[in-house]
Amino acid sequence: MNKEISIYINIPFCKSRCYYCDFFSNTSKDDLIENYIDAVCSEILQNAEILSQYKIKTVYFGGGTPSYIDSKYIAKVIDTIKLFSNDISEVTIEINPATVNIDKMKKYKEAGINRISIGLQSTHDDILKNIGRAHNFNDFLDTLKLSKSCGFNNISIDLIYPLPNLNLIRFKESINQVLDLKDDYNIKHISIYNLELHENTKLYFLINEGFLSLVDEEEEYKMKEYLETSLVENGFLRYEISNFAIPSFESKHNLNYWKQGEYLGVGAGASSFFGGSRYSNVKNIEKYIDAIFNDKNILEEKEDLDKLDLMKEYVILLLRLKDGIDILKFKTKFDVNIFDVFKTEIDKLVKQNLIVVNNKNILLTKRGSEVANIVWQEFI
Repeated sequence: MNKEISIYINIPFCKSRCYYCDFFSNTSKDDLIENYIDAVCSEILQNAEILSQYKIKTVYFGGGTPSYIDSKYIAKVIDTIKLFSNDISEVTIEINPATVNIDKMKKYKEAGINRISIGLQSTHDDILKNIGRAHNFNDFLDTLKLSKSCGFNNISIDLIYPLPNLNLIRFKESINQVLDLKDDYNIKHISIYNLELHENTKLYFLINEGFLSLVDEEEEYKMKEYLETSLVENGFLRYEISNFAIPSFESKHNLNYWKQGEYLGVGAGASSFFGGSRYSNVKNIEKYIDAIFNDKNILEEKEDLDKLDLMKEYVILLLRLKDGIDILKFKTKFDVNIFDVFKTEIDKLVKQNLIVVNNKNILLTKRGSEVANIVWQEFI
């Protein structure tokens, strides 16, 4: 059993919807939670043939807000997964502050969760209110204290920039506040994402209509510069475009995505990559439950990737990482030299100073990481 696989569990339930959120989630279907979890466990069992042939490397509970539902449901899913593999190196759950208590955290620990990802987004209460978060900074501090008291020593924090009312000075305050807490509360990983505005969200409306505003590109760039400098000075290494970690505390689950590893997505709206195909489940809780228990098709989309598709995707994914593309590993994986396939694209990007090629690797330059979408476009 030398093949490895990851499992993503989608928990599409939330206390309230954040103003920037474009994810599949529900705020008024709590009566479906128990049946939904039963369906999730059934889907896991329906994949028994696959899971019995693989070692499950990582499990990740995302959503939605996994910490919103009762911890007994999280434990039930983990117990089901453990029927196939009891030696899982990393089990992560996403937590929003103000959705956990000491009992929940203890049960997470007992169930086998060993990594906590906390959605902070900002340390400023007025900003949190402007983006529709249901917590304040003190709620976040309470969550950190609970994590420590229950023995969690691998904590990840999520932040977003730019945000309404967030200027460079306040951004520095946020970064410094998190860094001041890192040693006392085992903060080993920080994800900092650029705000994406989606047309169907409340935040898009508020900004588009002038009720809220963001800083200009120059100030946003200064935020990025301060972010990278301060995190590196405090022992965090940037191992992926949006992710920093204390060495050896990189997200194993996300690294599997970025290295084009196989994974199963379980639950409504969850996506999978397996056997050269990408597919996703129906984005409707009722339809998902009905399909699971009545032997109907749960898939909403499926794409079978040919060799060229897989090579293009591999290039895009690996370039996100600090180490970039290992030229020899590419040849071993696809039985072809990368320069025989993408010479035109590589030469163009080198001339534009967006990537650099050495004897072993192809990597983004500093400029390339800043305009990564331009690089990706060459391989789409």
